[in-house]
Amino acid sequence: MSADLIDRPRLRASLQRISERTRADAASARMRPWVAARLEGDVASVSEFEQYGTSYAFRSDESTERGGHDSAPSPMRYLLSSIAFCMLGWVAKTWSAADVAVRELDAEVRTCLDLRGEHLVDGAPAHPLWFVIEVRIDDDATPEQAVTLLHEAARRCPTSALVARAVPVHLVLVQRGWTVLDTRPDDLRNEHREEQTR
Repeated sequence: MSADLIDRPRLRASLQRISERTRADAASARMRPWVAARLEGDVASVSEFEQYGTSYAFRSDESTERGGHDSAPSPMRYLLSSIAFCMLGWVAKTWSAADVAVRELDAEVRTCLDLRGEHLVDGAPAHPLWFVIEVRIDDDATPEQAVTLLHEAARRCPTSALVARAVPVHLVLVQRGWTVLDTRPDDLRNEHREEQTR
């Protein structure tokens, strides 16, 4: 059996510290994240920013069919990664708050785009039609507790909460190899088996 993946006392202390500080001083709760992006050529760009004293830069591009050079992940991959990173962080915090051990944790985020929207064809929407967030976990929670905790994590995760205001976000939870939650509608039950863009 793998060791506990999360330092639960550390994450619980972080949650408590921020909750107490922002309850006492609402102005301290406001954050202003930013990035600056610059076009490098065709549709390839670089985003540069400083976070907590460290400078970062990462690049984006599109496929050759779409005018790019396949030199970096697409903007949509960054959005999907952002949702996955944020959900993993909030699952870790939520399970820690409940003092439940986690040995393995990963997430897969899937969506569906209709390219007609970007190209102004037939009135199709340019935005993704839906998102599926599938979380796989090896933990010590009961199935019922894990489902409750996942709903709480999704409610607290800023990026998944944001996209949920725009389009449907469906949750799948696979706990110790068993699917214990699947909120996908019937017409999306096999979406994970469909061909996916690579």
